[in-house]
Amino acid sequence: MCGQRRVVRVRWLLRLGRNMPMTRTAVARLAAWSLTSMLLASAAGAHEGWGIVRDSLGRLYIADIPANTVWRIDRSGRLEAVIRDVHSHALVIGADGAVYGTHVHLTEPVRSVWRLDLSGKRTSLVEPSRALPISLQPFLIAGDGSVYSSSIFQYARAPEARELYLLRRFPGGVFDTVAGGLSGRADGDGAAARFESIDGMAWLPDSAILLVDGARLRRVDRNGVVHSLTPDLTTRRWDEDLMGVSVSADSSMYVADFSGRQVLRVRDGEPAILARTGWPWAPTGVTHTSDGVYTLEHLRAPLGILGDLRVGPYLRVRHIPGDGRTRVVARRWGDRTGLAALVAGSVSGLLLLIARRR
Repeated sequence: MCGQRRVVRVRWLLRLGRNMPMTRTAVARLAAWSLTSMLLASAAGAHEGWGIVRDSLGRLYIADIPANTVWRIDRSGRLEAVIRDVHSHALVIGADGAVYGTHVHLTEPVRSVWRLDLSGKRTSLVEPSRALPISLQPFLIAGDGSVYSSSIFQYARAPEARELYLLRRFPGGVFDTVAGGLSGRADGDGAAARFESIDGMAWLPDSAILLVDGARLRRVDRNGVVHSLTPDLTTRRWDEDLMGVSVSADSSMYVADFSGRQVLRVRDGEPAILARTGWPWAPTGVTHTSDGVYTLEHLRAPLGILGDLRVGPYLRVRHIPGDGRTRVVARRWGDRTGLAALVAGSVSGLLLLIARRR
């Protein structure tokens, strides 16, 4: 889950602070510990999103969690902010062609669902509320306006006592449980099924739901029967595994293997590597289109902290046309890159001056 990724990043930063050598000068000590404090503050509330979709006009939309922004990418690769100040991990194209996203408040238990039509008009599907029992990190929109999402992760409970459900919210505001119970890894009918950590979600051609649950793909039919479609597809590093998922018309499944730095294509239960990202990037989101696959990619830990700080190129989108060649169609640079370069240059200059005087 995204919260687990945040905890791991904070632990890494704490180790960094403890192991950082302390120099004899007050300037160097101040610079070292100020940097560590900045990193900890940024890591406390940032992690990767996997939202990437394309509308009927050929425009890509991506979720930028560090900047709390949804960007639209035109055919020339230009990024345009279409919605700011929204914390939406996933994006969905509805049956009406509109883009749907969510907003999870960073400091309060307030959640909502918004809709962006092709003209750029934004409206609310689910008004901001404290009474929503769904996490709205992964979510899907049905044709009738029903919202599917996982229950809110229970950080305070011991792992063996945690519960995880797939829930449905009807347009009138009524909720019901589709499947789930105590956290685990079991197939079954409704309450007999067990989920581990739900991230990506997509519709299958037969209207069943495809879930990314930990390191495997699982199917949930209309009656709430849960069936695992694959064994574990990846290993876990830094508590991260599979993230976003997309399905083509022929039922091929495309999944972002963040841990393995690769995009997988699964046909008839058999996985194959579609493309690798290479160091230091890793895919978080994926969408299948008529002209190939587009991936949303972030930096892997420990470099992922640069995205939290919004420094340097922390996010990119690649196109995988299917002929073995890939190209970067857009790249996002942090808006604090210039300031960070100025601070780094100033600190380096001070340290060099002190060293020369000594």
